[in-house]
Amino acid sequence: MKKKTLIVLLTVLTLSLNSFAQSTAYTPWQVDFMGGYAAASGKGTKGGIALYLEPKYHINDNFSAGLRLGGALTLKYTLDASGEEIGEASVAAVASYLATGDYYFQKEAGAKFRPFAGIGLGFASAAGATATATEETAETQTKNGFSGMVRAGFDVSHFRFNLEYDVNPKTGRISNNYIGVNLGFYIGGGSRN
Repeated sequence: MKKKTLIVLLTVLTLSLNSFAQSTAYTPWQVDFMGGYAAASGKGTKGGIALYLEPKYHINDNFSAGLRLGGALTLKYTLDASGEEIGEASVAAVASYLATGDYYFQKEAGAKFRPFAGIGLGFASAAGATATATEETAETQTKNGFSGMVRAGFDVSHFRFNLEYDVNPKTGRISNNYIGVNLGFYIGGGSRN
C-alpha cells in the first residue's frame, strides 16, 4: 500500500512539474557538482571542505527546484596571541539532504550570466568530536535533525559560484553551522540558444 501511494505521489508531482514547465530558454534538467571551503561558525581558527551533488529542474526561466546531497568536514581550534593552541579543538562531519529552490535574476531569457539567490530545507546527520587541552578530555556525539541553507551566487556558461550559510544540528557543545564558498560546474540546464 505504501509503495502504491508513493508511486501515485511521484507521478502526480512529475505531471505537475511538466504541466507548469515554461522554461523555453534553458534545458529543463541540470545537475550541479560543487566543492569548496567550509568555515565552522564561532571563534577560533577554522578550516574545512564541502562537496555537493544537486540534481534540479528548471520550472521556468527564473526558478529551479532541486535536491542537494552533500556534506562538509570542518575543524576549529583556538590559538592565543603567540600562536599556541589553547582551549578546545573540534572536528565535525555533516551529511545533509535538502530540497532547494533558486531564483535567477537575469533580465533576458537565454543569458549566459545568471545571478541567483536560493534556499534549502531538509535533514542532516552530524557527528562531532571535541578535545580540551587543559583538561585532557575528549567528547564525541552524533545527532540527526533539521538542516537549512541560504545562498547567493551566479552561473556563467556551465560554471557555478556561490556563498552560503548552512544551519545543522548541534552535537554537544559543537555548532555544526558553517559558511561555505563553493565553485563547481553543471551538466544540462544551459541556454537553448
